Amino acid sequence: MPDVEFYATADNWPELTTSTDMPSFRARMINTMLRLTVKPLWRPGLTVDGIRRHTARTDARLSRRRVDCATEPVTIAGVPAKWYGAPDLAGRNGTLLYLHGGAWCVHLPGMYGAFAAKLSAATGMRVLLVDYRLAPEHPFPAAIDDCLAVYRALVAGPTGRPRVIAGDSAGGNLSLVTLMQARDAQLPLPECAVLLSPATDISMSGPSIRYNAKADPMFSAGAGDLLPDLYGPGLERTLPLISPLHGDWSGLPPLYFLAGSTEMLLDDSVRAHDRALQAGTSSRIDVWPDMPHVFPLFPMVPEAKQAIRDIVAFIEEHARDMAALPQSAEPHARLDPALVSGGTEAEPANRGVL
Repeated sequence: MPDVEFYATADNWPELTTSTDMPSFRARMINTMLRLTVKPLWRPGLTVDGIRRHTARTDARLSRRRVDCATEPVTIAGVPAKWYGAPDLAGRNGTLLYLHGGAWCVHLPGMYGAFAAKLSAATGMRVLLVDYRLAPEHPFPAAIDDCLAVYRALVAGPTGRPRVIAGDSAGGNLSLVTLMQARDAQLPLPECAVLLSPATDISMSGPSIRYNAKADPMFSAGAGDLLPDLYGPGLERTLPLISPLHGDWSGLPPLYFLAGSTEMLLDDSVRAHDRALQAGTSSRIDVWPDMPHVFPLFPMVPEAKQAIRDIVAFIEEHARDMAALPQSAEPHARLDPALVSGGTEAEPANRGVL
């Protein structure tokens, strides 16, 4: 890996104008940083310890701000987790269950904590971030068991089932598996789900795995060779509990997929969206041109701010009896692409809606 350190934060990026027909300046910088520091990681001989060392450094650099949000560490059904947002939010607006990404083998608590706090502020919901067990120390089915156990406990608890389930990458995978298992167990389901670049098919059969191999700024073929075997060693990769793309998509709540056009995992979202529609499940997908994997988690990127507003609008649409959202998160007043412009760097509305 090149000896490159990247210390930009949300506070010290320059404010530049940009056109909405291309990624913002900040997004292009993030893509360059990822191409220099992350994509070269996926080489023969890479170990999970190497992945964890790199992600720990990344987490430290991207989460230097203290979370400005009430938090509460808890253990639910034997699984550690943390609430973000004041307790009264759960009674007023409900809860959002968030399952973090990290290839089933790493967690970035600072980065995901900041994102959970942002989701709580934007939606007015109390957000639960689950610290499920990680592979390879705890391979499949440990993670799905933890997530379903937490979901069951929430359903049986004082606030009832979460109104929203959300997750990114591996956490998007776990969110979909949790939904399918909850449906099969006849548990009450959330009102909607948000999936950010979910890994829905670890058999790596999507065409974008090949045609985006060079364009993806974060991953290369080596990631597909290493990560699935860490999570489910020796298992059939099309097993629906590992690859929900191959599961039953009927009877699920409305789904919202967000992905970048250059991701190797793009077709994991596109094909999942198609499977949902074919099964009669309401689904929407936004594909953002040239945006990296799980870009809404990068706070310095203006496209991430717009994506969060889109997420809020989707949640509000499917949770109609929510109390009034915070003034800073009124999505419908600001979602018109014609309004997304200004003298500083624009927050592009250049995504494709399928």
